[in-house]
Amino acid sequence: MKKLTALVLALCMVFSLAACGGGGGSTTTTAPASGGSTTTTTPAASGSGTETAKPARGNVIWTFGTADTGGSMYPAGAAVSQCWTNSVQGMKCNTQTSTGSFQNVQDVASGEVDVAVATADVVLNGYNGTGKFADIGALNNIRVIGAVYTSVLSGVTLKSSGLKYIHDLQGKRVAVGPASSATENASIAAFNVMGITKDNTSLENLGLGDGADAVGDGILDAAFGFAGLPIGGQLNLAATKDIAVLDMTDDELNQVLANNAAYIKTKIPAGTYTGVDYDCQTFGVKCLIIVQDTADEDLIYDLCKAMNEGAADMAAGNALLKDMTDPSFLCTQMPIPLHPGAEKYYKEIGAM
Repeated sequence: MKKLTALVLALCMVFSLAACGGGGGSTTTTAPASGGSTTTTTPAASGSGTETAKPARGNVIWTFGTADTGGSMYPAGAAVSQCWTNSVQGMKCNTQTSTGSFQNVQDVASGEVDVAVATADVVLNGYNGTGKFADIGALNNIRVIGAVYTSVLSGVTLKSSGLKYIHDLQGKRVAVGPASSATENASIAAFNVMGITKDNTSLENLGLGDGADAVGDGILDAAFGFAGLPIGGQLNLAATKDIAVLDMTDDELNQVLANNAAYIKTKIPAGTYTGVDYDCQTFGVKCLIIVQDTADEDLIYDLCKAMNEGAADMAAGNALLKDMTDPSFLCTQMPIPLHPGAEKYYKEIGAM
């Protein structure tokens, strides 16, 4: 009888504990049938609720639009792509050449590429549907996630030509970058205030490397680039030939700036190119990384975090990217809105 009473009491205690929810918590793992990420839910030990871990991101493969290999967009895009691939969970980013900013803005807006580099002036025109985008219309689904460097208009010639100013090029043979590129856009902006047109001057659409090579070979009189300094093709030319960098007058520069809200006054410092021992006045613009407004907010947050935290290493590998080491450079003075994921990150770190 005593044994029976003890057994009944033991059973009552078990049922009582079960009814009260006593004991340790359980772990439930739910795997989507379609092969998505696994979410693990673990109840708190004290019964205070559940905490759901953020699902692991699946593999993300992006194409990064850059420009021709003779300028600055390609190495900048390649550096950022590598940073993301190495630092962001699930991310694989591949660079792709293009004709430059005009194509890149269109390609991002249409989804042809996932992300691209483009100069702020072209980005602004694309967003508003102005300039060369007038026939295309406003591409207002593009957003900025960061700036990588400042593009500067740099025109070079052989020192033996005797040319000193950009306005001296009227009637000459000049490379102005690929068709519809940021280099062509900036070159034409300068030419417009100097009376240089395709009717009185031979304007050739060549890549930055090919244009500089053509000057060295005596085929052209001058070649322009709109990129971070030093521009690769022009740097190579200066290594083999005596070159001169073309200057602008104060009045010419002020007129260009008055006509183009995205441009800023800057200079090409003496010593940028071998044998050039004087400063030249010119103008520049931030070079931006753009995506579609529908890009995943959490992913963009992580990409911006990786860019900021990896900026010093990227700049150590390429001096072109030194401006990225200042977090405020990444996110301020933008011509169009930041992507929400980017804005969230930069505000959290106090950069804006």
